[in-house]
Amino acid sequence: MSWSDWPFITSSVFSQLAIGAFISLACVILSGKLCFGQSDRVHRTMPALWLMLFVSLILREGNLMLMQVNSPYSLTNEVLLAIVFFGFAICYWFVEKGLVATEGFRKILLVNVMVIGIAYLVNGFVVRSTHWLVVSHFIATTLVGGMLFAHAALVRAQHKVEAVNHIFPIAGTLLAIVCFVMGASQLGDLEVLAETQNQVGPLIAQIISLGLLVAAVGVWLMPLITRSKPVQGVMTFALLLIFISSLFAGVGV
Repeated sequence: MSWSDWPFITSSVFSQLAIGAFISLACVILSGKLCFGQSDRVHRTMPALWLMLFVSLILREGNLMLMQVNSPYSLTNEVLLAIVFFGFAICYWFVEKGLVATEGFRKILLVNVMVIGIAYLVNGFVVRSTHWLVVSHFIATTLVGGMLFAHAALVRAQHKVEAVNHIFPIAGTLLAIVCFVMGASQLGDLEVLAETQNQVGPLIAQIISLGLLVAAVGVWLMPLITRSKPVQGVMTFALLLIFISSLFAGVGV
């Protein structure tokens, strides 16, 4: 791995977290359990997603321009879907914030953005399907990390949907267990690589990544275990842990 790979790794983590978070938020919005005030506060948190997607594109395209060579990170279906998702999501956000058109039309637009996001997920699975370790990292970042990010946004928006405080952490934990089992089962191959080619970096990075994933889920579950309401500080700390976990995962692949 070279230093030029870091912007691409960070770019992928940003886009995966943002798209996963939006899909989770959209599910809550479409459930109809948010009142107007709560929904408005949730939409106020979304610029953080747009900033992450924007930074993701800038990091990726800027680094490609600096490299000025053919790169495996050139335009792919995944990148194209992320760009299309960004454009449609921004359009939806402006329409929703401006209360343009009818509520039915805005929901249809939201569903369309979700469909693009799901297409991004499906494409990600298909592209990575031959490498289970990479698939586990994609699930951990996009689904577990995205759900955690969405939950943090809902906590910041002071939501009143108590079911979310149970469903999101439990679903995220189950997915994280799947990711951990998939990732841990592949450590043997990395150990062989370390012994035969003296490349211990990927093995160490993957162990740290899995450890941080477990730590992030543990922090996320604390309010549920202690039967208390989630607070922003705890959610932010858990989100930071899973972000760093995703970075280490990219380093070790």
